Amino acid sequence: KVLILGASGLIGSNLYDYLKIKKISVFGTYYKNKNKKLIKFNFLKDRLSNLKIINSVTHAIFVSGLSNKLDQVEKDYKAENELNYKKTRDLMNECYKRNIKVVYVSSDAVFDGKKGNYTENSIRKPINKYGSIKLKIEKFIQRKLDKYLILRISKVISFRKKDISILSDTIDHLKKNKVSFFSSDEIFSPIFINDFCEKVLYLISNNKSGIYHLNSIKRTSRYEIAQKISSFFKLNIKPKKCKINSINLLARRGLNMNLNSSKYDSISYKKEKSFEFHLKKLRINV
Repeated sequence: KVLILGASGLIGSNLYDYLKIKKISVFGTYYKNKNKKLIKFNFLKDRLSNLKIINSVTHAIFVSGLSNKLDQVEKDYKAENELNYKKTRDLMNECYKRNIKVVYVSSDAVFDGKKGNYTENSIRKPINKYGSIKLKIEKFIQRKLDKYLILRISKVISFRKKDISILSDTIDHLKKNKVSFFSSDEIFSPIFINDFCEKVLYLISNNKSGIYHLNSIKRTSRYEIAQKISSFFKLNIKPKKCKINSINLLARRGLNMNLNSSKYDSISYKKEKSFEFHLKKLRINV
């Protein structure tokens, strides 16, 4: 039985729905985004013992807490650190005592972005506070827990209309602006949300442990994604290149952030679908 802590957000809600479809016994929590299917849980105040279902849980997936906006974390580091390191640590300790396997969704931000093609064993050296908190939690997990999964991902692409992701952001930007600039020098390895859900279930079902890098596209940039969207939907606005550091951002960004997913690829032989394949299935008014 799986508990998703943070099942009302982009990743958590998709994963919850996917596991339900796959007939997995899954529970999810929410805090602000009320959902009748989910259990209200205050990450700052509540303990896992407050959940009536906790005694039957075998896996706890941590996707809640940390803002996915790097600049926001840079600005509110003290509050984010309190919520995401200290409280996450306490909840993971509870999991340890209850023999619940922890699955932690981490980030490529634990790397500095100087060389790219990072493996699971590459040296971790974050250059922003978002990455620093992610690294602190990773280190705690490795130091304290016997059974765990750390899943490092980059930007998430969702094709659901209600989800806000790099896809919807790019389409909105192309529609609203006469001239649209997208960074071409920040390289990353995005993952389609349906691929993420499928890979999580595969790893859990096969009792895998350790660290895994998950992606759908080996390396790309916001500019390349914008090009594909503009071409596919035949938009009049054509994307233009810019440098990520030319944008007024608070948090530093690494440039070569792409993740090497050979470890996962070696145990799963399913062929990945292209970006264009997913766009064909997309039903959105652009």
